[in-house]
Amino acid sequence: MKHLRNLAVACCSVLLLSQCASKDEIRDLSYQIRAVNQKVEEVRGITVDQMQKRQASSVSRLDEVQNEVMQLRAVIEENAHQETLFREQSKEDVASLKTMIERLQAENVARLKTLEDRVSQLERNLDKLTDARIREAEQRAREAARRAEEARRRTVVAASGGSGYVRLKPTGRKVAPGKSARVETPPPVTPSEPGPSVSTGVTPPPEAGSGGDRFSRAMSLYKKKNYVEAYKAFEEVLSSNPKGDEAAETLFFMGESLFARGDFDLAILDYQKVISNHAGHPRTPTALLKQGMSFEKLTDYETAKIIYRKLVAEYPDSAEAATARQQLESLQ
Repeated sequence: MKHLRNLAVACCSVLLLSQCASKDEIRDLSYQIRAVNQKVEEVRGITVDQMQKRQASSVSRLDEVQNEVMQLRAVIEENAHQETLFREQSKEDVASLKTMIERLQAENVARLKTLEDRVSQLERNLDKLTDARIREAEQRAREAARRAEEARRRTVVAASGGSGYVRLKPTGRKVAPGKSARVETPPPVTPSEPGPSVSTGVTPPPEAGSGGDRFSRAMSLYKKKNYVEAYKAFEEVLSSNPKGDEAAETLFFMGESLFARGDFDLAILDYQKVISNHAGHPRTPTALLKQGMSFEKLTDYETAKIIYRKLVAEYPDSAEAATARQQLESLQ
């Protein structure tokens, strides 16, 4: 454009100076001016067309950009909508999970309470069953003692013709089923002779204990394995002092004397007196153990297992409880 302007100025200058030019020169100059004008028009047309084309291309590109922007805006709006739905669904899921967890916790608490009640009931039933078995054993022991006393009296009367006294001596010992079928005949037991040598597994207290001379004398007889006389001596000690620690100790060794002689039914009764009347005495776990062993000797294995379980439950850290566990394993 600047070039065309310079040409026009030149032409005007030529016209001003044409006064002195010839007609031919003026004609040539006019021809040149027309050519220049034509050239200007061509350049203008070409420039306008190019500008129009560029404008049309820019408009088209702008439309495409607008379309892309609209598409992107639609995608963004859809994502925002999906995100809103996801958040709402997540909130519902979290609330549902919380409700489910609370319901499960409530159910577990109720189940745990039910299980605790059942365990407590089973423990009470077990205690009742144990007490019933013990009372039954005591009753059997009393009945056996009564029948033995009646038989002794009848035998004495029959042997003496209604008068006099005959000393009875054992002819054999009980043998549990499944052990040995042979019946051993021990030597006769008299008041001056020691009884059968049976290990009780109990360490006796010192002779000069708190029980005085009579208790020391009874313990001396017990250590000499004179269980018959030892039992009588312990009875005398108990009659003079039926309460306190010495009474528990005395009752325990009365049971030990009977256990050593094989009178397991009667030994159970004396052990039970220690268990029932002196629960806090150190001899009580041992009394429970020996009571279970007495039932085992009498082949009442179910009652023996009940006694062993009671010992393990009430005195779990004692040495007797360890022995009871071993006995339970052997009875399985």
